[in-house]
Amino acid sequence: MDENTVKLASVYIFSTGIMTGMKTHILYSVVTLAECMQDPATLAWLTHAQVPVPEIIPPGRYPTPAEIRYVIENTPGIKATYMVTSSVWVVTVTSRKDVTWATLAVQDYCGDEDMPCRFNYSGGWDELILLVSSSLAKQCGPLVLLHDSGAAPQVVG
Repeated sequence: MDENTVKLASVYIFSTGIMTGMKTHILYSVVTLAECMQDPATLAWLTHAQVPVPEIIPPGRYPTPAEIRYVIENTPGIKATYMVTSSVWVVTVTSRKDVTWATLAVQDYCGDEDMPCRFNYSGGWDELILLVSSSLAKQCGPLVLLHDSGAAPQVVG
């Protein structure tokens, strides 16, 4: 196996939890701000955490894998390694300048790159996670990053 095949296999195994007994870790869950505003508990949490929320909430939606790919491919300074099958869509983004990286996993991928899907970040550096998320928010509307630690959510876009 060449080096790229090993990297792809590692990304696939890590992000899908395919190894027996391995639970997939999610660093950030991502939801639309519009969705957050419809849930009274989440809205109360955002208010309590003093997260700045725009007064007018534009309708939001989840991106398609094709849009995620487009945003990543058109962001200067990063490169991407994809693992795509009929049921898995994962991309690891790395900086061309330093060691920062982020892994984005599409949830419930059905093989259609034009179908909007929820997604999360299974790991990585906040700088790249925010860079990709803010670019996606320009396409889809504001997104909210929910850290697995329970830290204050971040509204992007």
